[in-house]
Parts: sequence; structure tokens; C-alpha cells
Amino acid sequence: MYRGRIIACITNRHLVEGDFLAQIERVAAMEMVDWIIVREKDLRSEEYRMLFAKVARIAHKGGKKCLAHGRIALGRMSELGADGLHLPLDALREWRAASGRRSALQVDAVQFVGASAHSAAEIAEAAVLGADYATLSPVFATACKPGAAPLGTAALAAACKASPLPVFALGGIGMDNLDACIEAGAAGCCMMSELMRCICSICSVPLGLEFLKVHGTIK
Repeated sequence: MYRGRIIACITNRHLVEGDFLAQIERVAAMEMVDWIIVREKDLRSEEYRMLFAKVARIAHKGGKKCLAHGRIALGRMSELGADGLHLPLDALREWRAASGRRSALQVDAVQFVGASAHSAAEIAEAAVLGADYATLSPVFATACKPGAAPLGTAALAAACKASPLPVFALGGIGMDNLDACIEAGAAGCCMMSELMRCICSICSVPLGLEFLKVHGTIK
């Protein structure tokens, strides 16, 4: 954790210079990182299962939660053994409409389900659909979503205040703006580019630095 907030690393192997699994090992060794969300949208189902197993093994060895991401994971949850599941809001809608219950999609063992949202209204809908948390994005400008207007920390603060769910900041998040997201009320922050590219200082610092103290446990 960082300042008592959950930090999630969202994977993107195309951003990694060098070996992807070696980068996952570096991320899993960081005290500030709590979750690794395996978001590899271009893989086929079996390819995703195989990669997820490798990432989960590394994540769990480092004491991290490993979450599956997207529709590709829904049909294989019993095989993946994921700690959690993150879905786009439209996929969560379809899931809810089709089953009305998580168990109908073989995710009984999953501890929690999250949803992607881009407004306070979508966060409220995610709550109605049974999500345990929601991401709000993009908070800042990000190369991953070119052309998308950043919401900013004021919108993040308003959404966090109104939300019935824990809200995670997503989009352009790095060490330079983590504190701003936390001060806006975010329950956590999701980072992709900075952790996948290892362009920040946290990738090279040893464990146990004061600013990376763990303030609690994930429930």
C-alpha cells in the first residue's frame, strides 16, 4: 500500500522493454504494489490462461493479489484461480443480465469484482450491478487513451464523495500525482505505463523505504 491506499499494477506487455515476466517480478517485489491486474486484451483464451498462470505465480510469491481482466476471463474463471475480476461496465451489465448471480459465471472463488467507469453515474450503476469497487478514468491525460479528455482531480473528488463504492483513480497515474489522487479521496490508484516501462525511481529502490510503508492489509 501507499499511504494506506491500494496500488494496482495493470499489465501491458507491449510497453515492456525486455522480458515481460522479469518486469512482473520487479513489480511484485515492490511493497507499494498490492494488486496485479492482467489486462492483455489481444490474447486468445488459451494464451491468456497460460500467461495469467505465470503472472499469478509471481504475484502470489510476492504476496500480491492477481486479478483477471475482461470478457476473455469470464469463461475460464474456474481454471484461472484469480483473486478478483475486473470488467468493463458493459461486460458487467451483460453478466448481470445473463445470470443475476456471480456463481452462474463460475466465479464463486473470486473475492471481489471491479468495474471500469468514466463518470459518477457509471460508478453508481456499477454499484447497482454488484461491483465491489470501480475505477474512474481518465483522471489525467494518458497515451493509452489518446484524445480522451482528462477528468481531473476535482471530478475524482466529487465522484469519490458521492460513490457508494471504493473508487480507484486510473489514467495517467504516476508517482508525481499519486498524492493528489489520495487527497481527492481515492481508495486506490491503478498504474500501467510507469510500472510497465519502469521509468520511475520506485523500480530501482530497495524495499522498506519510509514512503513505501505498508499501512494495512487487503480484505
